[in-house]
Amino acid sequence: MDKIFEIFKEYKYKLLFIYLFMLLTELSILLQPLLLGKSIDGLINGSYLWLILLATSYCLSNFFNYKRMVYDTKVYTKIYNDIVFRFLGKSDLDDSTKIARTDMANDIVHVLEGYVHYYIATIVTVIGSISFIYSENYKVGILVSIAFIFILFSVTLLFKKIRQSIILRNNNEENKVKALQQGYEQSVSFFNRRRKLSIFESTLQGKNWFLANFIKHFFLIIAITLLVTTSKVITIGSVITVYSYVNNFLMALMSVPIAVEMYSRLSDILRRIN
Repeated sequence: MDKIFEIFKEYKYKLLFIYLFMLLTELSILLQPLLLGKSIDGLINGSYLWLILLATSYCLSNFFNYKRMVYDTKVYTKIYNDIVFRFLGKSDLDDSTKIARTDMANDIVHVLEGYVHYYIATIVTVIGSISFIYSENYKVGILVSIAFIFILFSVTLLFKKIRQSIILRNNNEENKVKALQQGYEQSVSFFNRRRKLSIFESTLQGKNWFLANFIKHFFLIIAITLLVTTSKVITIGSVITVYSYVNNFLMALMSVPIAVEMYSRLSDILRRIN
């Protein structure tokens, strides 16, 4: 992972500018369930103040996201080219391996572009949502916090197999050009093996997501039941708000299986490129 930190240091100001707008977008989105609940209760009582604030938050989140999108592609494409040029300049590997590894370098950029964005959103959602849930009903807060333990346990069950499938797939991709050069039979063998590895990896991902989603929906149902049955004062707006924050929090916990897969994929690619 040192390579990722080196890249971040080299482009830190440009990346921080992108992440700043990402953070502002997510903070605006975080407020929306609260403003939605307040808007519903306000409209029932003839007030439009919270509805205006809700509309403002929608406008702000769209504006911040737009500013990020018009800038970040320029930065990420430059980072990718720099990584590839440095690799090609010092590499004496065969053409098949070079082609595969320059394609794999895309995954490094995807970490900075996709995964970092995703985890900024996740961190904001987890901290913000759980803070509100505890302030509204601490019993519900304790309940949904326990869900993290169950999701983490479900991920550890499949971690080794996920890592193994990623290594096997990357090994196969490095032989693509060789297989094509060796004729029809070797090409068929390559693509059949790629298909089997894709099915194996997809099956593991499916099992991972099934377990995590089952845990998420189980705790969501229990949380809403606990909220309604234990709250002394409750309104339609507050139920919608708490439901939204509980759902957002549990959805954010789904980042755990994604993080495991991302770490395994990135570790193997960095080992090959370096």
